[in-house]
Amino acid sequence: MKIYMWQGSGHYFGATMIVTADCLKSAQKIIKKELIDCELAKSWEESREIEEIEINDCKLIWGDDGNY
Repeated sequence: MKIYMWQGSGHYFGATMIVTADCLKSAQKIIKKELIDCELAKSWEESREIEEIEINDCKLIWGDDGNY
């Protein structure tokens, strides 16, 4: 398994999707479905770039300091 991250336009601010999947194709399917479900299909059309993150090392995946 690998971690995949997509970032693009959201409703008001940027949107981020982080998923685990066995391959890029599976990750794309999961992310696309979630964006459609969240009424952000246009965001998927604007940017289909997905970052692949290896998980065989210690890494920070998501950090939110609560600041604007």
